[in-house]
Amino acid sequence: MSCWRASRRLRGRTTRGGQVVARLSELSGFLSGPSPEFRAGLREELLRTHAAERVPASEPPAQRPQVRRRSLFARFRPALVFGVLLIGMYGTGIRTYHSVPGEPLYPLKRAAESTLLSMASGEERAQREMGAARLRAAETASLAAYSTPDPSRDELIERTLEDMESKTRAALGRVERHGQDASTEARRFAREQRDAVESLLPKLDAANRKKANKYLKYIDMFMVPGR
Repeated sequence: MSCWRASRRLRGRTTRGGQVVARLSELSGFLSGPSPEFRAGLREELLRTHAAERVPASEPPAQRPQVRRRSLFARFRPALVFGVLLIGMYGTGIRTYHSVPGEPLYPLKRAAESTLLSMASGEERAQREMGAARLRAAETASLAAYSTPDPSRDELIERTLEDMESKTRAALGRVERHGQDASTEARRFAREQRDAVESLLPKLDAANRKKANKYLKYIDMFMVPGR
């Protein structure tokens, strides 16, 4: 009895196994994947897409140009330009300082002088005013050195003498208020100005000679000891 049951179970398992194999055989057509035609078409489509989207290889970078070394003149040109400008400014300053009334640079000289005077005060201002008076005497000498009579030159001399007297009065007025040492400085300045202006008298016309004599009388008062 038990043998019959065992054989019966074995036959049942064999029957079911055969059914499974048959079922798998039916499905093998679906599990084998895409057909060869589909694969070939898909491959061609992918190749066309790749060819259309492929970016052409960039050209090799151009050869780097050789850097040309600057010449010695090009390297030192800024320094040369600065040197030329510095020399030009120095030369202009010298010409401005030695300019006389009537020359193009003279207004610049007077403007610089006025600026320096406005920045000083007290005894320092008096010293600068005396320096300005000395310059006016030197400028008058330069103008009077021309032997040919010239009305315009005489007018320039007149204005220069007037400015010299104005600066002298301002300077001596300040110096006189600063004691014995200042009075000594005033006497020295008065002697220098007398020597400078007195030598100009023969070269001046009548009107300017009168102005110069008036100036000499004024500074003579400061040459007296004890003033």
